[in-house]
Amino acid sequence: MKKEMGTRSKPVPISFFDCSAISITNSPTVDIVYLCSSKSTTSVTSAEIQRISAAVGDSERKFQPRVKRGWNRLSAEQQATLVARYSSGETSTVLADEYGVAKSTILRILRESRVVVRRQLLTAEQVSEAADLYESGLSLSQVAKRLDVNQETMRVAILKAGVILREPTKAKSA
Repeated sequence: MKKEMGTRSKPVPISFFDCSAISITNSPTVDIVYLCSSKSTTSVTSAEIQRISAAVGDSERKFQPRVKRGWNRLSAEQQATLVARYSSGETSTVLADEYGVAKSTILRILRESRVVVRRQLLTAEQVSEAADLYESGLSLSQVAKRLDVNQETMRVAILKAGVILREPTKAKSA
């Protein structure tokens, strides 16, 4: 007998049952989650789940509260130090790693402090590799991704190195 797709059997209300009778796995926690899933034919309330969990004594795992991402706010003093260090030549990437913030945060602080943000130029080796990869047939975006550099920075660098760019490909219409 085939069950038609889209049809569900009616939930069987339960007030209390023998946990071992419905055990699907060796883990009571997994079994409780299954009871709440759309595949279960029982309708279980949260109060019943708590009662089942207490009866089973699944205490091998303690529930930990979810850890929220801690935002690392930089004090005015840290921001001033950051601006001074950037102005003396350190890169935004190094500063972001050291302060534990995103690079965009460093750039925002620099712009708010009216510091001119430097372009991070490619090394001669990177330019040579980018030119070789582009001339081998990879697209600008593929080369930039492979070298983990900004696409526009890479494009400008290979143009200065004398690479002639191909015509852009046009998106195919469906």
